[in-house]
Amino acid sequence: MNELTAIKVIFIFVMFFSAAIAGSVPIFSKSFRNNKKLISAGNCFAAGIFLIVGVVHLLRESQESFEEALKEKIPVGYVVALGGYTMILFIENILFGGHNHDIEDPSKDHTSLSNEKSEVVTFNKQKPLDEDCISPDPQPECENIECPVTKPHASHNEYIPGIILTTALIVHSIFEGIAGGLLTTKSSVISVGIAILIHNIPAAIALGVKLEKASKTVSMLLMFMFVLSSPLGIAIGISLSELAYPIIRAIFLSISAGTFLYIGCTEILAEEMHDKDNKILKFIGFVVGFVPLAMAAIFIKEED
Repeated sequence: MNELTAIKVIFIFVMFFSAAIAGSVPIFSKSFRNNKKLISAGNCFAAGIFLIVGVVHLLRESQESFEEALKEKIPVGYVVALGGYTMILFIENILFGGHNHDIEDPSKDHTSLSNEKSEVVTFNKQKPLDEDCISPDPQPECENIECPVTKPHASHNEYIPGIILTTALIVHSIFEGIAGGLLTTKSSVISVGIAILIHNIPAAIALGVKLEKASKTVSMLLMFMFVLSSPLGIAIGISLSELAYPIIRAIFLSISAGTFLYIGCTEILAEEMHDKDNKILKFIGFVVGFVPLAMAAIFIKEED
């Protein structure tokens, strides 16, 4: 095993265990509290890495591979990359109707239930026909009684958002991993690995929160499928890189480039900047993510 492959294998294990731990916290810890400011800045930092790696490394290498395979200079790599972007756009926004990776406040889910309980209490406080027949301080009937409405039984419909989010995350996590497995330089592999790690940890936490209402068995099964997706993608990428078919490598690199552009621009930055909180911190995180790699790409010559 050469040094480049060893780095990829290390990332397989690091990604698996880091995402597994991050995703398990909200499933098993009822007192889980997240730092949205830090997670948002980290997401934007990852977006910067996704964009610079997608444009400078994946897109360039895919076009070079197409030129090597086709023996002529036509911009097939850029067209296929746009196709990859369009594919992920369709999967996440049309096929699955859109989803959100942001970490939600679990307490918001019970708003309607709280309102329903309030209505019951108000109803029982209505003025009686004979005010003299009761004590001056009537107590609502629901006080000290745990009303059934506060603990609804989880139905199969409540699993659907978690299943949709899991499937969407798996799709682009596999392509992220394939990109890491296909790259041929240590610096680009490390850059992609770090970006995937930073992106997968908050994604795993968000998924864990989304699966809060599901049973432990269903939650852990869906989380395991997501956690396995990036390592599986890297393994597929390593296998493809060993094949003597540059056209296959070129196609997957281009699709991965489009995926990286979608994740960086449309998914992470659009969602994070839509929230007005901490915009300066998010912007700084984004700039810090791509500027060092951009400078390295310009001034440092990469060697395989």
